[in-house]
Amino acid sequence: MSSPEDSALDEGEPVEHVFEVLRERLYGAISCLATLAVLARYTTETTSAWARLLDVAVATGGLWAASLFADFVAHLGVYGSRPHRREVAAMLQASGQILQAAVIPAGVLTAAALGLLKTYTAMWIAMWALVGELALIALLAVRKTQLRWWQKLLTVLVLASFGSVVLVIKMLAH
Repeated sequence: MSSPEDSALDEGEPVEHVFEVLRERLYGAISCLATLAVLARYTTETTSAWARLLDVAVATGGLWAASLFADFVAHLGVYGSRPHRREVAAMLQASGQILQAAVIPAGVLTAAALGLLKTYTAMWIAMWALVGELALIALLAVRKTQLRWWQKLLTVLVLASFGSVVLVIKMLAH
């Protein structure tokens, strides 16, 4: 199985772009996880799954727009001109990872909205799916390192537990 970073590097993508894509995917997953954790605290038996889906869509869309805005302004500041078509495509590909990170939670919440799950249950499934996604990203990130197998495993466990820590902190803070 090839990962997004493998195919990007095979096609001659600059390492910086692969870095940006992975960073945005992690940022999107962690931000979506944090959003769901806050929303879960205020989700009751009467909370509409459609409302939670809209909450996630607005939060994710806002983060995506902010990422694009930041890239555009940074490009103007560094290069003194607007980005060219290829640079805009690279920005959209990288920032699109934020939107992609919310696909599984959106699917689970849609299932709840259609009556297949309770909203509260769907929130927890979506959160743990994101923790699993963080673990998968960590696994892909460490697999080519020079670490020993047990160091790779430990690194993946530590990075994946970061998602759990985010979940707990957000739940306690709100």
